[in-house]
Amino acid sequence: MMMWNIFIFPIVCLTLSILYNYYYGTPINIVENPANNYDYIIVGAGTAGCVIASQLSKSGNASVLLIEAGGYFKWFSSVPLAAPLLQGTDANWAYQTKPQTFSSRGLRDQKQFVPRGKGLGGSGQVNYLLHSFGIPEDYANWPVGWSYADLLPYFKRTENAMVVTTVSVKEELARAFHNAGIEISRENTSLILARHTLKNGARWSSYNAYLNKAWDRENLHILINTFVTKIIFDKLTARAVQIQHQNGTMDQIKANREIILCGGAFNTPQLLLLSGIGPANELKKYRIPVVSHLEKVGENLFDHLNVPIYIGLKTPVSVTLNKLMSLSEIFKYYAFGSGLLASTAILGTGITGHSGIVFFGMGSADESLLKDIANYHTTTFRAIFPSYANSKQEGFIYLANCLQPKSRGRVTLGSSHFSDPPIIDPRYLQNDYDVACTHKAINLAMDTLRTRQFMELGVTPHIPNLDECNHLKPDYSNLEFTNCLTRTAGLTSHHFGGTCQMGNRHDNRAVVDEYLRVIGVNGVRIVDASILPSPISGMPNSVIIAMAERAADIITKIK
Repeated sequence: MMMWNIFIFPIVCLTLSILYNYYYGTPINIVENPANNYDYIIVGAGTAGCVIASQLSKSGNASVLLIEAGGYFKWFSSVPLAAPLLQGTDANWAYQTKPQTFSSRGLRDQKQFVPRGKGLGGSGQVNYLLHSFGIPEDYANWPVGWSYADLLPYFKRTENAMVVTTVSVKEELARAFHNAGIEISRENTSLILARHTLKNGARWSSYNAYLNKAWDRENLHILINTFVTKIIFDKLTARAVQIQHQNGTMDQIKANREIILCGGAFNTPQLLLLSGIGPANELKKYRIPVVSHLEKVGENLFDHLNVPIYIGLKTPVSVTLNKLMSLSEIFKYYAFGSGLLASTAILGTGITGHSGIVFFGMGSADESLLKDIANYHTTTFRAIFPSYANSKQEGFIYLANCLQPKSRGRVTLGSSHFSDPPIIDPRYLQNDYDVACTHKAINLAMDTLRTRQFMELGVTPHIPNLDECNHLKPDYSNLEFTNCLTRTAGLTSHHFGGTCQMGNRHDNRAVVDEYLRVIGVNGVRIVDASILPSPISGMPNSVIIAMAERAADIITKIK
């Protein structure tokens, strides 16, 4: 059987690749030679950029250019469980953080690897498809017009477009998690089944839901494999973007109305800085002429830091590598869009106050892939994941995190050249509150294991024997131990935001106003995760889509 798998899987993959390219050929609006000017120029075809491009070109009354540094994603990006495989390809910006002082002690050089999608669809093509709008309190201190109530119509619009599906309670592990929520039943605590943006067993991102709908509009042009190197200003008004084509030639394209930045929490502040917008001292250090001194560009960086907790199982109800690679699962997926490959293996999420857990129903952890993606030392990885050498191991993983961390980092330039990566310093766990908050999340995970159905499944929490923590009592109820565990093994959740914070024009922390216009200049807006004033208590991707929907309304109504 295994011998047949070795041959059949590549044949199936090749066949699908041919069919994909046949049915999804190059659309007419992918251009090599753009016009000299457009009404709107959108920089970045990620989660927000796909929405903005589609919505601004819908009426046909405006010419729109969407510029993307990457190209097309490989066909297997549509397979939900293939997300980790994309991190080793040219579809990943492959950023790294600075060595961290307060965290990441079990990682090589104390650096976190930071995957960001590079290509049409951006990080929406490499994420784990979890759908969330957080909780109403997340938006309490956001600017006028951006409350939870203000965004609610756009949340509904987003859910309709993104084909949100909920994990079935018929799955035994999912049912155990759901019932654990009922059994625990305490104030400010809830466990819910995971909701995903999936369609017919395949990834469904804003690329699918929005950009594909605009595929053949004559007023929308798309440039791929093209870098925007800076924004060109006439005094304080943005007039054009400077680009570098794939062949290395440089060009300028004029914007009649606006330039809209959708590059994300790292690339957007980097482009502003390269264009002369940011802290004057930072710009002068790299001999970049100051267009506008805007102190907080690149500041306020936040992320969720996940602590993995491995749970062993006696009952064969989880996802394992052995099951995934079985001929029956491969056939079910490619023939019917069903089975284990049609899911992300994330079954639920939980929240207690500002602490959260993600329930990942996969028992075996492939060391050859996951260790390098996480940048773990070998000893750390093996201590955390006892199933590293057993593809049949039954179990699951809780990811515990602080949903509203207080630590804040920054993004700065690495050099004055656009091709050099920015310096990313999240400063994880600089604020001790985040550790105590994560401890509460770990406690919630442990509480679920004491519920009836989980105990019937034979759950056994694994406590890692980490060199950094072996002087402490190995007990998840011990704050000193979980403090050490969090600072040693915590991993980025890829939920970066905040580096071009939204506020009103009198807020000295703000980079954009409530209309998303960059403060101090004319003709530039930002629509991406960088404008989030504070973290979302959950996954931010769907929130970004809803915000982009509202931004498109703002742009078309308030020109």
